[in-house]
Amino acid sequence: MGGKSTPMDGKTIPIVVGVTGHRNVVEEDKPALKKEVLGALKELQILCKSQKKGGEDTPLVLLGGFAEGADMLCAEAAFELGIDVYAILPREEEKYLESFESEADRAKLHEYLTKCKRVFLAPDMEENGAWLQSRGVDKESYEYRQLGIYIAEHSHVVLALWDGKQPKSAYGCGTAEVVEFALEHKYLNREHLFSPGAVSDSAVLWVKARRQGDDLSDIQTRWLTSDLFEGSGENAQASGAQGGAQKYTISREPPAHLLAMLEKTANYNQAPFSGEDPLWGAPQELDDYRKSLGYHYAKANFLSYRGNQAKYTLFLRLLALLSALVALTFLVYDDASLSFMIFPCTVLIAAVVVLQIVGEKKAYHRAYIDLRAFAEALRIQFYLSVATDEVPVRDSVCELYSWAQRVEFVWIDKALRALAVLSPAKHLQISPSEAVETWIGLSDEPKGQLKYHRQKIKKNAAMAKKYDRFSSLMLGATLVLYAAILILEICSCIFGAAGLPFFWDGALFGDFSWRSLGAVLLGTVAAASLLFSSYWGKLSYGRRASDNEKMGKFYAAAYARWQDMKDRPKEEQALFLKEIAREEIVENGIWYSYVNENRLEIDL
Repeated sequence: MGGKSTPMDGKTIPIVVGVTGHRNVVEEDKPALKKEVLGALKELQILCKSQKKGGEDTPLVLLGGFAEGADMLCAEAAFELGIDVYAILPREEEKYLESFESEADRAKLHEYLTKCKRVFLAPDMEENGAWLQSRGVDKESYEYRQLGIYIAEHSHVVLALWDGKQPKSAYGCGTAEVVEFALEHKYLNREHLFSPGAVSDSAVLWVKARRQGDDLSDIQTRWLTSDLFEGSGENAQASGAQGGAQKYTISREPPAHLLAMLEKTANYNQAPFSGEDPLWGAPQELDDYRKSLGYHYAKANFLSYRGNQAKYTLFLRLLALLSALVALTFLVYDDASLSFMIFPCTVLIAAVVVLQIVGEKKAYHRAYIDLRAFAEALRIQFYLSVATDEVPVRDSVCELYSWAQRVEFVWIDKALRALAVLSPAKHLQISPSEAVETWIGLSDEPKGQLKYHRQKIKKNAAMAKKYDRFSSLMLGATLVLYAAILILEICSCIFGAAGLPFFWDGALFGDFSWRSLGAVLLGTVAAASLLFSSYWGKLSYGRRASDNEKMGKFYAAAYARWQDMKDRPKEEQALFLKEIAREEIVENGIWYSYVNENRLEIDL
């Protein structure tokens, strides 16, 4: 199985393979190491092959720092396999060359960089340069450290040519540290702290490699994943004392979370779409990076609503209708003593079971909420990037989720970071106020968030009233029917005591009595309530109107505060806008959790 590869045009999410390794790998080991690297990259290419006949393979790209030794060797292997290579350097090429000992390697670096799809400098990921320098980390080491963090954070897989030994210091910048960055997110936050990082969002493909002076050892390739949770007690302390590769789970097979990310990426890439970017009315003013965010927002938005939600809603409505018919046919069978009605009831139950199984297998609901969350993250990333004119893009807005939310969105996080690798963000000739007006203000096309929520309040409040009226109608009908049946039963007792006939005790037709008709009517009202009052597994309209009102007030306050921020320094504006983005992304995470846990389920 498999298909053709896809060119990198910003309209496809690639799988990023980051590279780290020792500079001083043993010279005579290089042929065997290169063979292992070629095998590892081929294994990844196989994992990225399309499972659909005629479908396009998920593209693989290599991201490396092009240091001497392991980095160069991996780049050579990627070039041979036709894999697109992206170079990230710790400093300008001229200064970087000064760290190369071999003139041949200097020439090779220049040659290889000309073959790369993009060459860029590592941004400051930690913003802790002065603090770390006060603790003995020199400027060059700090630059290499930022390069390693960027590679680890922006890669789905880190290909590590590593001896497996533990780091030498808490603030180092070597291969062991990059493995820690990838599997544990063990680097400093803005407050100089090692904050808890989301685990199971990256995997390390470890090619065991020795350095100059090490004893001879077998070259082998294994997968490494973090097991901080599983080994969080005494075993974790023991493995931590050993350090290095021993504190990770070592396996011959790729981890399940990586396979899940590859599957989601492939499904998204292969979904057909051709449409326009609805995020900005003047795309000629945007660079390729922002255009790619806009394109993917339009695609994810389309696939979430018109694709998966539409199919899932149809599935839910059919399920609700069939379940209501099951209840009705069983009532007729039971109360009317019409034995043949058990057969259509059985057929309907079988149809409900089949429909549920098919719906779960198609995973329309999961795809809908995943793509909806992806679209919202893309929208927020787009506007935050435009409004702050962020160059280069260091972070993903998924970092603004709470920790518990972030572990749900690792696929989205890696997709956003992959887009940042492919295309550089450039300075735009767009004022922050223009971007903010379009993002959170009262713009018409596309609608700003303040205008959007004001309009949605009216629509959802009107729908809530409609559903409330229907619920009241069903309640009233139930009470009227119950009261009527109660009166008829009382009359039946009175007439019976007097020895007089009463129609309520008689047959309507055949063995079907008037009393049975009353029971069926009550059951019909209950079935109708089941059919129409469930909101089809979505938020109730009342809840939606309430959320619109709350977010509308938030955007109104933010929009008003922005008028006070217009003349403030860019750094202060960026902090303010990041708080806006945080509120948006957290609200999206809350919506995701609610809808994910409140799917419509019919219990018969």
